[in-house]
Amino acid sequence: MKEINTIFLDVDGTLTDGKVYLDNGKNEFKAFNVKDGLLVVSVIELGYDVIIMTGRKSEVVARRAAELGIEEYYQGVRDKKAALEKLMEEKDFAYENLAYLGDDLNDLPVMKEARFAGCPADAAAEVKEVSDLVSEFKGGDGAVREILSHILKAKGEYNQVVERFTEK
Repeated sequence: MKEINTIFLDVDGTLTDGKVYLDNGKNEFKAFNVKDGLLVVSVIELGYDVIIMTGRKSEVVARRAAELGIEEYYQGVRDKKAALEKLMEEKDFAYENLAYLGDDLNDLPVMKEARFAGCPADAAAEVKEVSDLVSEFKGGDGAVREILSHILKAKGEYNQVVERFTEK
């Protein structure tokens, strides 16, 4: 776990409950858990690179990424493994540095290679099989927070997060 310095996040079904609400116009709605967001911001503050990659395109994702301070987010990606490997070359990191949080079949190729893979409780069965940690929470319901907390605890960094909020 010590080698991990990059967190790779899927959106629909991982950061959200997987539901996409569409109105009669062009508006799309997704629900994000603020508890997940707090830990995402915390790992960024600790110096981790956080990358979002999703198969859908949505202004909501861009907005949420900006709120959390995630500078790298990629949308409309059909082949996450190919896109990630290109990014690895550009940014000089490898699978051994990667923690991947995903929930569905399109996440499998990267999850099988990542140093650490985690998924929500309601992930596809095949994803659960390759995951190092299956959260007790569903996607969009605190799974990301639990998995990130697990990684930070394993690396002895979780107390730094807690201290930031308990200092007077």
